[in-house]
Amino acid sequence: MFREASTRPQLSAKNVLIVGGNGILQDLRARLLRDQGIQVHAVNGVEEAELAWVPSFFDLVLLDVRRRSKEALTFYSRLRRRHPNQRIFFLVGPPQYISASYAEPHISTLDDVEQDYSRIKQAV
Repeated sequence: MFREASTRPQLSAKNVLIVGGNGILQDLRARLLRDQGIQVHAVNGVEEAELAWVPSFFDLVLLDVRRRSKEALTFYSRLRRRHPNQRIFFLVGPPQYISASYAEPHISTLDDVEQDYSRIKQAV
């Protein structure tokens, strides 16, 4: 007997850890990623990230380095040394997707927001 093929492919959930940052921005980032079908785990800082991070579980770590950059870079160095294949993106500067009136006109369109998240999605 033949098994009938599933009409929907089975995709494993992608997991992203968001570390630090302003709570409102963190919630916005999480919501945008969840809308793309990505499982998001958000923590307030490096101390929580060290407890939450699990080897081979997170496809991507988004690390806010704007506040407490010394601790963030120390966390990055430890993580990179122990698990060199872990993908890590630094969150630096103001998020492009927050305002259509951002000072740089070339990054203020919805298309740019979608491109930014498609890059993150591809990395995951």
